[in-house]
Order: sequence, then structure tokens, then C-alpha cells
Amino acid sequence: KQWYQRRVRGVEVMSDSIEKVKTMKQNGNSSKAALRTMPHAKQLERLATYSTCGFDGCSCQAWKSGSSAPSKDCSSCNHAIQYHLDKILSMTTSQKEKMLDMTVDIELLYTFYQRENESVQKNVYMMLVKLLRQAVSLGSEPSIESSLGKAPFETPTIAKAITDFIATNYSHYSTEQQQKLTEFGKYLLYFTNQFSLPTPANYSDHNPDADFSAYKTIYLRWFALCHVPRIVTSLTQFDVTQVFGVSFLKFTFPIIKKQFLDKTESVLDRMKPDRQQMFRVLLPQLLEALEREIFNEKSSIWGSSDTGSSDIFPGMDSILDGQSSSSKTTPNIKQCLSNETIVKIIGSITDPSKQVGPAGLPNSARDEGARLEEEKGVLRLEVIQNSLYKDVPKQHLLWLVGMQNVYVLQLPRMPKEYIARLVFDSKHKTLCLIKNNNVIGGICFRQFPSQDFTEVVFHAVSSNEQVKGYGTHLMNHLKDYHVQCGIYHFLTYADQYAIGYFKKQGFTDNITLPKHKYEGYIKDYEGATLMQCTLNPKICYKQLSKVIKRQKEIVQGLVEWKQSKINKVYPGLTCFKKGVARIPIENIPGIQESGWTPSSVKEEEHSNVNQKHFLHIWNRLKGHSAAWPFLEPVKTEIAPDYYQYIKYPSDLKTIGEKLSQGYYKTKKMFIADVHRIFNNCRMYNDPNTEYYKYAGNLQKFFISELKEAGLYDD
Repeated sequence: KQWYQRRVRGVEVMSDSIEKVKTMKQNGNSSKAALRTMPHAKQLERLATYSTCGFDGCSCQAWKSGSSAPSKDCSSCNHAIQYHLDKILSMTTSQKEKMLDMTVDIELLYTFYQRENESVQKNVYMMLVKLLRQAVSLGSEPSIESSLGKAPFETPTIAKAITDFIATNYSHYSTEQQQKLTEFGKYLLYFTNQFSLPTPANYSDHNPDADFSAYKTIYLRWFALCHVPRIVTSLTQFDVTQVFGVSFLKFTFPIIKKQFLDKTESVLDRMKPDRQQMFRVLLPQLLEALEREIFNEKSSIWGSSDTGSSDIFPGMDSILDGQSSSSKTTPNIKQCLSNETIVKIIGSITDPSKQVGPAGLPNSARDEGARLEEEKGVLRLEVIQNSLYKDVPKQHLLWLVGMQNVYVLQLPRMPKEYIARLVFDSKHKTLCLIKNNNVIGGICFRQFPSQDFTEVVFHAVSSNEQVKGYGTHLMNHLKDYHVQCGIYHFLTYADQYAIGYFKKQGFTDNITLPKHKYEGYIKDYEGATLMQCTLNPKICYKQLSKVIKRQKEIVQGLVEWKQSKINKVYPGLTCFKKGVARIPIENIPGIQESGWTPSSVKEEEHSNVNQKHFLHIWNRLKGHSAAWPFLEPVKTEIAPDYYQYIKYPSDLKTIGEKLSQGYYKTKKMFIADVHRIFNNCRMYNDPNTEYYKYAGNLQKFFISELKEAGLYDD
């Protein structure tokens, strides 16, 4: 582990490396400057030694001569030097200077090649030598991307992901804290760009279980595109953070984090006390949170290059750009309003001088007070559990006792012994809400990672602390905790008094999780309703209510601004008094000025055509060999509990009745109803049943029919 020890104390090592790079770069620049002062004939002779012969059929790769006279014929092919300069002579002075610079870099690379012992680096140096020689010979710009792939190699890039991570996860911090976190992010990106990777051989020696092939690919790209171009300026230099993504950080971030903290610690003494405190508190928190995101396979920041937050405000992209495919022809807010207007309206909402504070907002989120208390340190939340195999901190045991007491008081119908058994069971965890070091509420839960769900067992807050948003705040923390764990479904049994609360928290009695996933795992309660909550890994639930509230304010501001501009009153229509039966919608005075477009009318024109397609597909489905289980509604004589699990049934007979009534106005309505047949079947039946198999076969046939009719959207 000597390499790691060198890296951990390696700020000086990195500094030495940077100084060496600067020195070599300066020496190369001096050589290039000297070449530009040489006589023109000497410059041409030098360029000729790197250029192929242009004589028809000649394969000579470079002009060679023992004499310095530029008119000397090539000793290899006996052709005049002009044949080696046919492309060079047509170049401008600046282009020739670029070619001369490349010749210096070719010699520098070849020197590196001769001195290098590692085979990987030697191969890269030789590849770059050939690349630059080819560029000089052709009189073109060198392009290394064709050999190693096109940058960026991953999306989102490190820079995009870290910027989005800070913007979305810390928007609830104070303005000063957000500015500092953004500043830390910039420092981290700069530091990552300067980081030097260990060779594949060194990395493999100290990480025998790592994916050597993947690391070697990353190293080759980094070495050729990011490291060598620091010295060889003829090559385009890429920043690490602009071309690599999460794969690069998985190999390097633990070391980068350590070096970055060491570097900042070495300069803290020169900072003001308040700035020192911010660095010591916020920076480690940021790096720890970022490290968890890097190694979380289902993290939202690495999901897609198109899922970043808006520059204006998190979540505004979906509002400003429109959301459904059917609205592609409809003007969105950006088309109706200028960017300056949007920014001005958002500024009027986000400007602290124009706000009365969270407590003064009439429509503040129910958990806003709790969130502010947590930011001030009044509240804190801890996930704790008992253990049979290791010592449990005394404080954790006291909190578990406190949680037991809260549940006993707030859930009088539950037996005390039952509550105690589950709270202290080592398989159950408890999210505790702690105020003044006392437990005032919490959620007891049990995770089933293999089944992709968690059972919420108990959820309560002390009676004297209720109606303060603590319950919602607890649930939001629990959701974020499970997103980090990669579990995206909650199940719980709620009595008649708790159903309303759980619905507000995003639960529903429409259970979409397949029955075989939870049957036999979750505890069954007589007289209670089973409810489910599905989590979205792209949402930070602690901020969700705040972001939605802000979005509503922004949209309301945009609507009010638009309405203020449409203040003209138009006279009523008189054409109908003269016997006119109907007029085009666009002829109504003021309708187009309000932003209306005829897109919806165009959709209606296609409805009759779609109806014919729907009817044809419906008939084809009925005639399929796998359709017999779905021809009519499910009978309770066959499946008595079917409608307890399936809240929105569908079948081919019902769809046929809707078709005859002209119910389906769009293809989405028709397609959704048919797909519901198959989804309901899979939800109720086990995968090894024939019904499950028939649903898959008929759905494939349905999709093929949609494609044939031109109704299928990927």
C-alpha cells in the first residue's frame, strides 16, 4: 500500500508534478520560438523531414538528405524536396508555424517514449508520435478522439453532476452557505483536473479485485487527452471533469477527497475564523454526501445527461419547457415570454427583500417549520437499531426506550409487549426525531431489499409536538434514506384514522407491487387497509414541498404577468344573429392574442381515423389465441379477492363498449386501457401461471398491431 501512502500525503507530490510540467512546457515553447526565427529554407527542410512524398506511386514517408541544401533530392526516393512540400507550400505563415510546433512536439514525445519503461505509456507516446507525423504530412489538425472514442465518454460529466448535486441538494441552505458550497465545488473540480492517476500496473497491484480492463481504458484516455497535452501543446487538452463521469470517480474519489481535505487544511491558518469554520464544517459534509452519491448505483445525479436542474431554479425545466409529447406543437412559457421577463418574475419571488419569511407565507409547506428547525440545529434525525452481535451505544438504547414510550401513548390499540418486541428487534430500524436530546417522534420500519420494499410498522409524534409538520418531515427523511439504499416501495397497514394522513404523504390503496413480492413478508393487521408509496430516485423529498411551493409561485407570477398584458376588452360576436351557424375558432377576436393555437383542432381531425384503427386492433385482439382470459370482466366466483387488489379493472368487452360510445378521443386513452388489462393480470397472478404468460403474448401482439397502424410511440 505504499502507493496509497504516497497519494495520501501527496499534495507535495502533485505540486512537484505540476512544476515539472511547467518546466517541460516552457522548454518546449523556447524550442518552438527558436524555430520560428530560423531562415525560411531551414523551416521547409525541417517540415519536409516529417512529410510524405507526393510523387505518384511513391511510398516514401519522409525526406532524407545528408546535405542541408533544400534543393537536394530525397536520398530514400530520389525525388525532389518539393514533392515532400506540396501541401506545406500552399499553407499560410500561421499554418506553417503550427506544423513547426508539431515537429518539436514529435521530438518531445519520442524522447518520452525512449525514457518510459511502462508499456502502456510507451504505446500512448508512440501513438501520439504517429498522429502528429500524419497531421504534419497532411497539413491537418491532429485528432486523437477517433482512436480513443469521442469525448465526453460519459454523461453526465463530473462537472455537470457535481454542479447539479450542489444545486439540488442544498437549495434549502442559506444564500451564504450555498455560495460557499458552490465555491467548494469549483475548487474540487479544479483539483480533480490536476489529479494524476496511478499507472494501471500500480493500481492493479494495490487493487487486485478492481476491474483492470475498465481502469486501463480510463487511464489511456486520461493520459492521452488530459495529461500529455499539458506539455504537448499541439494536442487539444481536455479537462478531466468535462469528459469523464462517475466511472472515473469510483476509481479515484477516495484519494481525491483525502488530498483535497489535506490541501485545504494546509491553508486554513491563512483564513479568517468564520471562513475557517465554514470550511471545517461544510466541506467534509459535502464530500461525504458526494461520495455516497458516487457509489450509489441508483443515484439520481448520474441518471442521465438531460436530468439536470435549471439554471434559474431547480425543477423549472419541466415547467418552462412543457412536459408531454402532445404539447410539442403548443407554445410553452419560453415561447410566450422572454427570458428577461421570466428572470425578472422569478427574481421578485426569490429576492429576500421582497419576502416576509417562511412563517409569514400564507401557503407555506407543512414541513417548512421543521426543516428550518433542523437547519438551526434544534432538531436532528438518527436511524438507529438494536443489535444482537455488537455493542449498541447507550444513547441509542435510551432513544429506543423513548420511542417505545411514544408509540405506546400514541397507539393505544397496539399491545405494549408487541410494540416493545418490534422496536427492539434487531431486524427493525427506527428513524428518531430528536429535540433537546429527547425523542419526540419517529418511524419504525423493516427493510426487505431482496423484495424491493420496506414495511412502515409504526409512525407517531408526541401529542404536544403535533401539528408542527414533524410527521411530514420524518416521512421525507425516510424517503430520502431509502432512495440512498436503493429501495423504492413502502408498504404499510393503516387504520381508518391514519388513511388520510398517509394519502397526504403519497401513499395509495392501489397496490402496484406484485403480490408475490410482499405476501408472507409483511405483517397483516385485521381491519386495516394496505397502502403503498412508490419513490422517485430523482427527487430529494426533504426539499420537495419547498420546490413545489416555489414553482407554484413562479407559475402564478408568470400567469399574472401574462394576464396584465392582455387587458383589451373585445366586443361580443354578432355574426350568429345574422344566421351564421359556426365560425373558425381562430376568428374569435382576441383568441390568438391570448396564446391559443390550432393544435388541439388538428388532433380532433384525426380522431375519426384513429377510431377505425382502434376498432380494427380491438377485433384482432379478440381473435388472438391468448385473448380468452381477457374477453370479459373477471368473475368473483373464479377470483373472489380480485377486486380487492385490482381497483381499476379492464377487459376487451368493456373496451368494445367504450369504442361504440366514442369514448376514446386520443390514442393514449385507448392504449392505456388495453395495457391496463395486462398490468392487472401481472399484478394479481404469479409469474409461473398461464395467465401471466398469456398477458405477455397478447401484449406483444398488441404492440405489433400498433406499429403496423402507425400508432406506436417508443
